[in-house]
Amino acid sequence: MRRVKTFLHTSLIITAICLLPAFGAHAKATNKSATPRGYFISIDGLQPKLLESYVGRSEANPKGFAALWNNGAVYTHATPPVISITAASHAGIATCSTPARHGIMGNHFLRNHKKVSGFKESLQSETFWEAARRQGRKVASFAYVGMDGTTPARTADLGISYPDESRMGKPAIVTVARGDVKPVDLDVVINPEKSLNLSLHFLATKSGSIVKYEDFRGEAHQINLPGAAEAHAPANLLIHDGERLRRIVIHLVSGQANTYAVSRASYNDAHPETFRRSLDDAGLVWPDVNIKGLDLALSPTETVAVQGLLDSFLADVASRAIPEFNPDIVLFYQPLIDSTGHGFQNKLPNSDNLNSDDPVTAAYRAAFHLIDNNLAKVLATARTNDHVALMGDHGMTATTTNLNVAPVLPAGTEELFDVFASDAMLFLYQKNDSSDATAIKKSGEAVRDALAKLQWRDKPVIEMVAERANINANNKNNKSDVWQYGDAVWAFRSEDGIWFNNNPLDKNTFLPAKVPGMHGQNPASPAMHTALMFSGPGVKAEIHRTNVVSLIQAVPTFARLLKLNPPKDCEGVPVF
Repeated sequence: MRRVKTFLHTSLIITAICLLPAFGAHAKATNKSATPRGYFISIDGLQPKLLESYVGRSEANPKGFAALWNNGAVYTHATPPVISITAASHAGIATCSTPARHGIMGNHFLRNHKKVSGFKESLQSETFWEAARRQGRKVASFAYVGMDGTTPARTADLGISYPDESRMGKPAIVTVARGDVKPVDLDVVINPEKSLNLSLHFLATKSGSIVKYEDFRGEAHQINLPGAAEAHAPANLLIHDGERLRRIVIHLVSGQANTYAVSRASYNDAHPETFRRSLDDAGLVWPDVNIKGLDLALSPTETVAVQGLLDSFLADVASRAIPEFNPDIVLFYQPLIDSTGHGFQNKLPNSDNLNSDDPVTAAYRAAFHLIDNNLAKVLATARTNDHVALMGDHGMTATTTNLNVAPVLPAGTEELFDVFASDAMLFLYQKNDSSDATAIKKSGEAVRDALAKLQWRDKPVIEMVAERANINANNKNNKSDVWQYGDAVWAFRSEDGIWFNNNPLDKNTFLPAKVPGMHGQNPASPAMHTALMFSGPGVKAEIHRTNVVSLIQAVPTFARLLKLNPPKDCEGVPVF
């Protein structure tokens, strides 16, 4: 491997701030505009009861969540559309329609017998941002789900999205023992496609460690790293790979002196190219917070702090870009509440409030507080005539078990079906379109009956069963039912807290919980409800604690406030 040409930013927290240049043909706008700007904000995994508990606390930022809660229309029982999981929920919100139209059945599913990602698969209905751009509005997206810039339909006028992980190498853990004379060397992959790497050299000191490197001029540099007794502020290395700026985050592993987690070399995936370059020039580079597979022994609060680097980065980028670019529509995403739920939900002593003194509740408070301040930072760019819509995409519930269906599948099932487990959904896909319809029906019914017999803690494991043949028969009679599950011919949904798996190598039916918190269950379940809030001129301040609304009503309501037509084939209606 040839050594990358590098330069390194040596402060612990990047604070470089510079003005963004004009983006292409877009001239710098003034702060006054006759057209109201709309902020469309997604807080992944937002739990209404925890939000209500947080906004009542003294640490709540009066210009963040509390500003919307106290001055807006608040709906505490908003239901996801059909499948309450991130990719499917966001697709339903963006198109104000159900999967029968937009085509996204989950975070992962099968299409044409191949596994696809719900985050990357093309939406089959017009989205809100497409409708807005069609009506002459400029759209900016800050990691909003579905806006990755890969196709014209998924591209904003300005946007930043999750980078391709295949271009980021792997994370690592480095331990520097006291008394080591020789450095501990680590080659960090900067760009796998170009075989570029950076050599880092770690040495112990009296108070911690140092990491040494050589820049592209051959000049030696070093950064001080904290020891176990010092603050855990991460060190950030910025490395230019000859094409773009990369970021490596180094932080202390909890409770282990001089042991450090070294992140992958992440980068900005942003458009247009002038926007990406301006972020690089400002030293604002996407942080890699993927710590899965690393035994870091972080406390809940420390985990939130690491994962929250991404949310804060997105807020920094948005709050700088909005005044300069002056978009009409701002799409803004924050994932931390969801990742906190996945990490700790079944250890949360009270899912109704954040008033306990235990470490997990403290971590949830820290997550809400970080998102709250990020929200206040972004909303500080709003003007008096602007409108805001904020929502979760689903709720969260404690995971109780991982249901492995492989041991209970009747003989011959996988000769006729591809059995695909997708969180709380289980899909049966017909392997051969020419297979006998009677055999397909009998085999699907056998799976249904086998699952119906299963119980977990004296309760059934299956909450919903759907068969495409029955839906098709109903349609012949002009019934309104439509099939919501794409290529699948059978669909099963688990009861709250039960995660599907299909592992033929394990003979056990019930396995330890895969993750502590989950979603993807029945959208009507109170555990899956989330919050939906609107604020701005003409919006009456009122908290609706009994009204049940659907998230597919968010876009039609928002469009009405902004005097826009909703997307084509929109199924939702405004809530007011």
